[in-house]
Amino acid sequence: MFNSWNEARKKFSWRVDLRHFKGAADYPGFFNRVIEPPDVKAFEDRFRVAIDGNHSFVIAGEVCFWKNYGNAQSRDRATQKLLTHLRKSVNWNEFVRVVKQVQNNPSYENFIALRDACSQPRGFATPITFLAFYNPTEYPMVDKHIANWWVLNKVKHGYGASAIFSQREDGWIQTYSDSQIKQNWNAYIGWKKFCNGCAMKLNWRARDVEMAVWEASKNDISLEGL
Repeated sequence: MFNSWNEARKKFSWRVDLRHFKGAADYPGFFNRVIEPPDVKAFEDRFRVAIDGNHSFVIAGEVCFWKNYGNAQSRDRATQKLLTHLRKSVNWNEFVRVVKQVQNNPSYENFIALRDACSQPRGFATPITFLAFYNPTEYPMVDKHIANWWVLNKVKHGYGASAIFSQREDGWIQTYSDSQIKQNWNAYIGWKKFCNGCAMKLNWRARDVEMAVWEASKNDISLEGL
């Protein structure tokens, strides 16, 4: 039962060496380890503890680098920009407040506040990653592989009325205009509902559903309806 889902979830293979961050030496105690697939839950827990306890802002930089690891051209720049922004206590406190706020009330307005708290005026996938790390039970991540799968499979899985993500020709989710951002947020809410529904049937978390779909999209695995 659920063979294709289990197969896809077991394939999850995102391995990130945080030591590759060019500014790692500036943050003792951080950016000093490899995050293997089995380590992801503990990584999520560490982020959640930092948010709930208002600990060091640097953990957010680690999550940003982890998320953007596949983009060697921008991962260092994006991470350093975030760290520079969050090192000011007023900005870190606002980030902590808004992460909690949006997970309690995932409105479009609260997402915009999260995006601004990350100092990413056109960000989408990375701000959502912080939300997903804080509450992986309810909130999945998103990227071009998820967006590709969603547009091809949402009807099959009973979400035909849900919005699709606005994507460039290369698949990347685009956020050039307010209308695209609103479309993407509406698509994300549909994607979240789908993940939550599957998670209940699989006895997983939303993030586990997302990881299975991510691998299914990359490896052309057909996931059965639940």
